[in-house]
Amino acid sequence: MKAAGFVTYGTDLADADSAGIARSAGLFGARVEAMDELEGALHAAFDHDGPALVDVRTARQEMALPPKLTYGQIKGFTLYATRTILSGEGKELIELTRTNLRDLAIE
Repeated sequence: MKAAGFVTYGTDLADADSAGIARSAGLFGARVEAMDELEGALHAAFDHDGPALVDVRTARQEMALPPKLTYGQIKGFTLYATRTILSGEGKELIELTRTNLRDLAIE
């Protein structure tokens, strides 16, 4: 949505427990909250005979960046940032920056 210039709207889920929902429907469900839990949860899901859901908790504002950015993506993100600020949601950009700059190496 960000690369296309769309302001975040109507996509917030208040900590939904997808694994719990899967279990209540009779499926296998596992929730992963730490990286060291992922491998075990995936093994359990693949070993399960039937449908399985693995709910992996991630940082809400974590961005997946492609190896190379296109002009259209840069333009879209700039449009998203401008619209977000103008709609009064500048705090979302601050959260986005804090989440994604923490792993950058400073040389």
